[in-house]
Amino acid sequence: MTDYSAMEEQLRHQARDWLESGEVKYIIGYENGTNTVRPVFVYEAKDVDRLVWNPNCLNNLTLYLVEEMKKKPEKGKEPDLRPIGIVVKPCDSKTIIELMKENIVPRERVRIIGLTCEGVIDPKKTDGCGKEIPGLDEANLSDKCRVCTHHNPLIADVVIGNKVEESYSDSFEDVKEMENMTLKERWMFWERQLSRCVRCYACREVCPLCYCEECVFDREKPYRWNEKSVHLRENLFYHIVRAMHLSGRCIDCGECERVCPMDIPIRKLNRYLGKRARDRFGVEPGIDTEEKSMFGTYDVNDPGEEIW
Repeated sequence: MTDYSAMEEQLRHQARDWLESGEVKYIIGYENGTNTVRPVFVYEAKDVDRLVWNPNCLNNLTLYLVEEMKKKPEKGKEPDLRPIGIVVKPCDSKTIIELMKENIVPRERVRIIGLTCEGVIDPKKTDGCGKEIPGLDEANLSDKCRVCTHHNPLIADVVIGNKVEESYSDSFEDVKEMENMTLKERWMFWERQLSRCVRCYACREVCPLCYCEECVFDREKPYRWNEKSVHLRENLFYHIVRAMHLSGRCIDCGECERVCPMDIPIRKLNRYLGKRARDRFGVEPGIDTEEKSMFGTYDVNDPGEEIW
């Protein structure tokens, strides 16, 4: 059984060392909030006791790492290029690998504290009314964790926690129902789901791999890609384009589905395309920093077109 308190102490100790030595600018981690766990930025060693680690640490914190890389130094001041310390779950560590592959996060700009993980809690499976933050059990385990195949960080400067046995079974059992649908059935399924979308763009804003300075859906000139109105046609276009942009890149952190106010099963679409990328091109994102991007390479032996 995981000793979260021991892992928490090791996490605080490592964070304190890095901050006291000035090796990092600050640490991005988790802290207790009101009946929840939330992201926290720790700038001074005296504040490391705010850092926590438990199954309620849901956010993929690499989103904030991307924001740091975009910052410009104040006029007349030299940029502080010290690395950022960040706490990551194994699935989140895969995001860092993808961001390194895409030259968004240089390796020298980040110090990674990787935590072994047996799963996190889905808050939608708890009543959310108690004064105590709930503990992990089979009933409230997040769906993404049920198909996770990596429970140990894939990239880290420091790893905290006992090694967890990996599961290398077929992790795409959950999309086989969709594969067995006819094209018409599949289209009707997504029409029903995406007709509920309110186009709040929460899924885009929380995704660390949606890092474009100007999103295609915000562009007005020289022409507008789609309308701002909440209409099934526009919703379909938004989600299809976004899913294609993430194909072969999405590491299934589940943030898009977690923040969706309409409970749209966005992961199902991303995982469906992820399985296609794996089966057709042998792509498994977030594993190897040297692996070339699926859309950035061409091979004459690539499989031809087929009806998906």
